[in-house]
Amino acid sequence: MSEEGMMELSKRERSELQRQAGSRNGRADSARHARLILLLAEGLTWSDIRVKLDCGDSYIARWSKRFVAERLAGLFARYAGRVRYK
Repeated sequence: MSEEGMMELSKRERSELQRQAGSRNGRADSARHARLILLLAEGLTWSDIRVKLDCGDSYIARWSKRFVAERLAGLFARYAGRVRYK
């Protein structure tokens, strides 16, 4: 996937992403997804983001596509994990 241009965020989206990115009691992956979108919105290149978040192109592509398609709802995990074994 090619590097895309700057991501546009509403004020509400930006404040929610900043809240998630700075959260110490939420899920670590949610904070990382929020940081990714904020970095894209700042106009950083994928190579800059790869270094800052220690991730690959597939990670950036997956979460940026999800955010574009579903906005904030796309960043939340689809499921909480496996069903507990009985």
